[in-house]
This record gives sequence, C-alpha cells and structure tokens, in this order.
Amino acid sequence: MGDLSRNFSRSEFACRCCGKADIDPRLVDALQELRDLANAPIRVTSGYRCPEHNRVVGGAKQSRHLRGHAADIVIKSLSVTGMYELAEQVAAFRNGGIGVYPEQGFVHVDIREVRTRWGHLDGQYVSFEEAMKTNGGERNATA
Repeated sequence: MGDLSRNFSRSEFACRCCGKADIDPRLVDALQELRDLANAPIRVTSGYRCPEHNRVVGGAKQSRHLRGHAADIVIKSLSVTGMYELAEQVAAFRNGGIGVYPEQGFVHVDIREVRTRWGHLDGQYVSFEEAMKTNGGERNATA
C-alpha cells in the first residue's frame, strides 16, 4: 500500500541525491492507471530530481523530472515495446511525453502538455521510430 496512491509511495519518487520527492499528483494518478492496466508492479527508476542530481545524471536542462512531472519506469513482465504500448493507453501519457530506452530497458513517461516521442540509442537521442525498429525496441534490454 502506498501513501500517494494504492500502489505508489512518495519514497519511490525521491531524489537519490537529497531525498526530496516533489511529485505532481497527476503523474501519480497516471502511473496508478498504468499499473492497473499492467496488472503488475511498476518500478520507478527515476522520479523527482533536484537540479544537482539532474546535472550529475546528464538530464535535460528543462527536464520534466525537475518539476515532478516525469518518471522512468520498468514493468518487469513487459518489454520496452510492451511498456510503450501500455503507456499509450493512459491519456496523460498518450497526450504527453514517452521516451523509449531499449538498451537500458526502461520507458520515460511524463505529463507534459504536448505529445512528444523520442528514443535513445548508443548514448544519443534518436527518433522514436529508429529506436523502436531496433529489434522491436528490444536491443540489449535489461528489464
């Protein structure tokens, strides 16, 4: 049982640097909806990031993680493609941001106001289509 929703706790979103967990409730609601669709646990590998932690991990200067609007997630029972397809079923993510990271085996989801898709391969940001065509979005995935 979580303290933010049925399945999510504030501690899952806490910055690894300072422990702050300033998370937008809309993100939690969307992740709970995704968890219910998956009928499986979701591991948040990165939630809120303070500016220092975001800098250390090489996050974008205007990263949605800085606002508590984003999470990098893994659903162990699903491939990166499967996680993406499920995230597309949640309105907040379908209308927001989804990034696929096939080599690292995770998906980024956020509640931005503009639909945005991207991929990440070989340490570089690439088109979503390029990332997904690489073995169906599963190149060296370690979920």
